[in-house]
Amino acid sequence: MTPTHLSIREQLLALDEPCFEQPASDWAGDIALPGELERFYREVGPSDCTLDTAGNPFFIPALARLWQQQAGYRWHGLTGERLAGWSDDWIVVADQGADPFILECSSGRILFDQHGGPWAPVPMFDDLWQMTACLATFARVWRGAGEDIFAEDYSVNPVYRRELVDQLAQVLGDARRAEGLADEFGW
Repeated sequence: MTPTHLSIREQLLALDEPCFEQPASDWAGDIALPGELERFYREVGPSDCTLDTAGNPFFIPALARLWQQQAGYRWHGLTGERLAGWSDDWIVVADQGADPFILECSSGRILFDQHGGPWAPVPMFDDLWQMTACLATFARVWRGAGEDIFAEDYSVNPVYRRELVDQLAQVLGDARRAEGLADEFGW
């Protein structure tokens, strides 16, 4: 079975990342748990997954820690004061070095932005499942390359960039989007 034919949970487990069904009762949020998130944590269940890639790793928190992951985005991490510019419709579901992957609850899309504001996130993935499959693809190619990942100039070896883009294109159904995603994350 190729990685694209494995379930997303199986892809994460193959990377030795913890995944298990997490009940809605694990949610510690001040707002109702969006149905899409409830389903995602029931079906995929990432639990503090750290996925290596070029640059900082991608991080997907467990449901029990997801609400506290909103600190620094939705509210000030020290004072608890609500931060301007953050939409009530947004929940940070993953990050890379504090750059948030944001679930837009009304649409189910995943947006992405650089941390530090002002916030102007752009659509990156169609949904949580596509996001997770793509982030796992980055980690899988990274791990498979081993020490050959870098070229002599310390850029990502073009052989592995091509492998990544080809696999991302299968997930996204679009080679141009795959190229753009590889560029966005330093491949």
